[in-house]
Amino acid sequence: MKSGVKISESIPKLEKSNGVKMRNLWSQIIMNLVHGFGFSAFNIVLQPYIYTFTGESLLYTGTIISISNVMQFLPMPLIGLLSDKYGIKTIWLFGPPIFAFGLMILVFSNSIPIFILGILIYVLGAMVNSLNFQIFVSENSGGSKKGILYGLVFFAYFGGAIGGAFFVMLNLVSNSRVYFLIFSIILVIEWLILIFIIRTPNHSNLIHVQEDSESTDLIQKKSPKLFQNSKIKTATFFFAFDVFVWGIVLSVYNAGLKANYNFSEANIAFIVLWFQISNMVTQIPAGRIADKIGRKKCLIISQLFGMVFFSMNVVVSILWSQGITLFLFPGLIIGQIFFGIAVTTFIPSEQMTLTNLDENRKAFSYGIVTFIRGIGMLPTGAIGGFLAESINYTAPFIIGLFGLVIEIWFLAKFFKD
Repeated sequence: MKSGVKISESIPKLEKSNGVKMRNLWSQIIMNLVHGFGFSAFNIVLQPYIYTFTGESLLYTGTIISISNVMQFLPMPLIGLLSDKYGIKTIWLFGPPIFAFGLMILVFSNSIPIFILGILIYVLGAMVNSLNFQIFVSENSGGSKKGILYGLVFFAYFGGAIGGAFFVMLNLVSNSRVYFLIFSIILVIEWLILIFIIRTPNHSNLIHVQEDSESTDLIQKKSPKLFQNSKIKTATFFFAFDVFVWGIVLSVYNAGLKANYNFSEANIAFIVLWFQISNMVTQIPAGRIADKIGRKKCLIISQLFGMVFFSMNVVVSILWSQGITLFLFPGLIIGQIFFGIAVTTFIPSEQMTLTNLDENRKAFSYGIVTFIRGIGMLPTGAIGGFLAESINYTAPFIIGLFGLVIEIWFLAKFFKD
């Protein structure tokens, strides 16, 4: 009789919790929409701006990107640990202000050391923001619908990103620092949404209502150490190697377009616009596919699309060097479309994996894997800049193709749904 009372009392709590979760998800969709606009415009102009700021050196540009990568791994375990201890929203609240502060340093910096400091601070804020944002999506979604819900959230992001790319393409702004300022204002808007609208969901369910504190202590005592978990070991190697392969190309990609083809920011925005359109169109179908066929197959498909992106850039560059310029924009656009599909088929499976590595320490396990993943990203900017500047513009793409072959083999042999 006593348990029956608890069950009946839990029903309105569950209904209230579901309402909070739906409000949170819609708020995150809106946040991602405006974030996509600001980040897209900022990201398009950042590498060309650094390239000019460093005296038109791809090596220096890549080196600065590599330095910034320190913040993509160094603080992640601590961020995850603090989020598990004090709550996702509590730690998330620090993300947008730190992010915006770093951008403001970029706006007013006039020396490379100060500029690097600004980049380090904004990346730290981005990591606090990203980790807790992704965990919050997972916490507010059902177990069988995480792929499609991540698809909806990122659909909004890439919808906003199309607007950001189009804004840059219009070439209304003469100083790139204005894009940094606009993005910082958008981050303040996100912060206000986080403060006043988003609420921590009540995780009450029939089991937790009855034995919440006791079961939590018992589970924690029985939990194995993180790296005794085979899922975590496999995910750590794959995602660390994946970010190494892609980082060699993407860390200097926009700067390379400016250096190799003499593209303006508006030209780069036009190319990136097709990537954003491809992302938005395929995001929700990719989420459904991830739910239906599983993470492993979806990740393999993603790497195959990535191979098309790398290959198109190699072909375009070779034709360009031979004086065949007619195929330049069509070839790069085709590459960006396949790049977009590679990303959309990757993101749902990636987040479904990283947010469910350890049921009792979700944020901490996410942070640990991201920490090691970030180590893989650390040298990529310097490597990519050196290869493109000292050997050949196509060298990073060719190495990337070999890397993707290894990734597909690893997924087929070791990765499990």
